[in-house]
Amino acid sequence: MVGPVASGKSTLAAAISAHTGLPRIDLDELFWGPNWTPLKTPVFHKGVRDRLAGPAWIADGNYGGEVAEMLLDRAELVVWLDLPLRVCLPRLVNRSLRRAATGEELFAGNRESYRHLLAADSILRWGPMHHHRHRRRWTARLHPDHTPDLTVVRLDRPAAIAPQLRRLGLLPAQGRGRA
Repeated sequence: MVGPVASGKSTLAAAISAHTGLPRIDLDELFWGPNWTPLKTPVFHKGVRDRLAGPAWIADGNYGGEVAEMLLDRAELVVWLDLPLRVCLPRLVNRSLRRAATGEELFAGNRESYRHLLAADSILRWGPMHHHRHRRRWTARLHPDHTPDLTVVRLDRPAAIAPQLRRLGLLPAQGRGRA
């Protein structure tokens, strides 16, 4: 599951995991250490490799480079949430404000705070700044010429996501659960 910040990757991956029983790999959980410190690259890559060693899984995140290659080499299906910034930005703001207000723990004890949201490296700045860069990367990397043996489902409208994932059997039929 790939896509920009606040496209719904984690929410959908959790729903698919609950429906299918596939273990979920949250790449952010593997990347971030305490105090929003990224783990050293070899440690992060080893964590990803170890989790991908299982026979089946669903991974969510927006990582490029070697991590993307590890995932794509082992994946059977990629769900690409290619949602526009005008959809993701309000979601990002609402999600971040909610998390700051509730003190929700994310990973490794990290929490978003109002102070953190105003920082120069805030997700509220980072997400929009990288939105189009990530879109270009996934457009190129997931092109059929580069992934001839991989099924890529590109979803670019929020209303199309749940129906398409239901058709693929990744979410329960409408009326039998949330999503």
